[in-house]
Amino acid sequence: MTLAFELSVVVPCFNEEANLANLVARIHETMTMAGIKTEIVLVDDCSRDRTRPIIEELSGQHPFVLGVFHERNQGIAGGWRSGLAASHAPAIAIMDADLQYAPEDLPRLYRIWKREKPDVVQGWRIAHNFKATTRYLLSLGFSFLLNKLFGTRLRDIKSGFLCTSREIFKEMLETKHAYVFPQHFIVINAAARGYSIRQEPVLFWNREGGESFISSPFRFGLRSLVDLPHAFVEFRLNRKGRR
Repeated sequence: MTLAFELSVVVPCFNEEANLANLVARIHETMTMAGIKTEIVLVDDCSRDRTRPIIEELSGQHPFVLGVFHERNQGIAGGWRSGLAASHAPAIAIMDADLQYAPEDLPRLYRIWKREKPDVVQGWRIAHNFKATTRYLLSLGFSFLLNKLFGTRLRDIKSGFLCTSREIFKEMLETKHAYVFPQHFIVINAAARGYSIRQEPVLFWNREGGESFISSPFRFGLRSLVDLPHAFVEFRLNRKGRR
């Protein structure tokens, strides 16, 4: 029998064995204290470490943890799609497994979404205890570029910490072009479809354990530019006629 969850937290995971137990414990404790019935959907994206067996163990121990497993790497957007398909709640939140986004901010994002009814509530990252200064500055610069290209005025376009309805989230994942880094355009897609976006400040921490897949922030930033021409056509030039 499926539990009556209010919120499903979808978390793509790639080589995150060091963080999963703490992630689940913090989400569950935070949401229980807030009185929000929450499902945690952990999507293993074909990890090379012990991520999969740890997810299997956690889902076996806790009825509120659901494990989803990819047999081939599908990237973060693939993790979101699989997590959405497997989830049960009417509201969806997404966050990373590395605990740079604090689970303690989840109740606030959810309550704003439910009470004030914006279409999307997105965490706006504020640097705190964050040592990767170059990566942070490059992220700010890329967000500034995206705002200019797509006619948005968002403080933090690229934040992957948000809450919305499952129906809207499904649309946010639908694109005409296969992007190299689709995570950069998920909120831009929502804006292009005419959905309202409320941004709330959240703390952004150092990664708790493991290593980031971004070995060179500068090289990663350059690779991100290849998506911009297709994205400009899809999300700016073809904006008319959407919702």
